[in-house]
Amino acid sequence: MVDKNQSLASTSKALILEQPFYGLFLISLNKVWRNDLPTAGVSINGINQQLAINETFWFTLTDNQKKGVLIHELMHIGFNHLITRDNYNDKKLFNIAADLEINQYIDRDWLPKEGIFLDSFPTLNLPTKAGTDAYYKLLQEAQENGSSP
Repeated sequence: MVDKNQSLASTSKALILEQPFYGLFLISLNKVWRNDLPTAGVSINGINQQLAINETFWFTLTDNQKKGVLIHELMHIGFNHLITRDNYNDKKLFNIAADLEINQYIDRDWLPKEGIFLDSFPTLNLPTKAGTDAYYKLLQEAQENGSSP
């Protein structure tokens, strides 16, 4: 079995070669393995950010999905989601809205099947690339009027 750190290093190297912006961004982050996290996530760590990954989740992914998950987490940082998150009362709803936004910029084959996509909410007819704030408001409205799945 491949060591988790070796696997992450290998995926990071592939990302550096294939998408240098994300690869170089990734190497600046502190990385930790956490079993209390269901998948992966980023958080503020002092004056920097930190990437946390659940090892079990990591090894369920294909090589492309590993790269896609890393890009997904890096986009949360790039889109300022770690900072703007505090402007929203419902953190879970904010996370869903943020995922809806950034998953549109990543090849779907590079994301886990259980990811959150616009078609995860077929009855809401969500607009494409509307932004986290718009998705948050639309989801909140649907939640309030009972039309949210």
